[in-house]
Amino acid sequence: MIFVGDGCEKEVNEMINFLNSKNILFFGGIYSRLLVGDRSLSKGYIVQKVEPIYCSMILPNLMRFVEKLDADEEYVAIVIADGLSSSYKALTDTLYSKLGNSIKYIGGGAGFYNLNHKPCIFDNDGVTKDSLYVCVVKAKAQIAVEHGWRIIKGPFRVTASNSNVLLELDGFNAFEKYKEILEDETGLTIYKSDFFTYAKEYPFGIMNGISMDVIVRDPITVNDDLNIVCVADIPMDSNLCILSGNVKTLLEASLIIAEKCSKEAPKKYKPILFDCISRAMFLEENFLVELANIQNRMNCTVEGVLSIGEVSSKEDGSIVIHNKSTVLGLLERN
Repeated sequence: MIFVGDGCEKEVNEMINFLNSKNILFFGGIYSRLLVGDRSLSKGYIVQKVEPIYCSMILPNLMRFVEKLDADEEYVAIVIADGLSSSYKALTDTLYSKLGNSIKYIGGGAGFYNLNHKPCIFDNDGVTKDSLYVCVVKAKAQIAVEHGWRIIKGPFRVTASNSNVLLELDGFNAFEKYKEILEDETGLTIYKSDFFTYAKEYPFGIMNGISMDVIVRDPITVNDDLNIVCVADIPMDSNLCILSGNVKTLLEASLIIAEKCSKEAPKKYKPILFDCISRAMFLEENFLVELANIQNRMNCTVEGVLSIGEVSSKEDGSIVIHNKSTVLGLLERN
């Protein structure tokens, strides 16, 4: 398994040709930053040896899986997806339809720091986009998710959406309604041209039943029809809140996730971290504090990536895509 920093994008095809010449099986993704300990790196490679019981490139509604999983064993699916694909949800739905809730999921969307949508998922056959690669390993794992964002407005009803595009809130145009809410909250005038400047500070939260827990959704741009494009799906008729946070609440979340995982950690483990790209943009230089908060609770070096949409399991075992969140997994090793 190989994670490549996007500063090394031009070297990927050469790497693929070299590994193929040595008959080495591999897969991976190009990510905006590599996370190693308390460092964030735009160039380099993270290489981890894995022993999959199943691995495959997946397209929407196209996945062949005939293996039978032993009910007495524990399994983890490592998920590397195209984070900017409008098919992100369809890809994870395809995966879940085959693997179900008897397996734990962890992963994150690959993609570039400038958020240009380009091929970013690779294996022996080359580099692709609008795809997902899954690697299933036999392992016990402790996986946790935290974000540190708080509800400030809502809920509002999603009255029109199309996959990851939000069209209407409470029957009003999505951007106009969001603009009205933010202008009321900040006292500033919000323009389409500076949308992301404010959106990264005020993400959406999809309410999870009657609880106050939310699944964070990252609004990244406004299209020509004044619809809001998000990372991952916005379900029709869901209840959506406006969230806010600050450096303090986000860094507290990094302490909580490290504490959660370390308390239940296997005796020997390998940490893997998927931390959101826009979270890093929001925290700026304080993002290194977040990494240090996590690393300081671990007994070996944390390796991971800045991701565009973080993947984990819900309490019921179903797969979910998060935004602006931190997903940390401690995978048992021999």
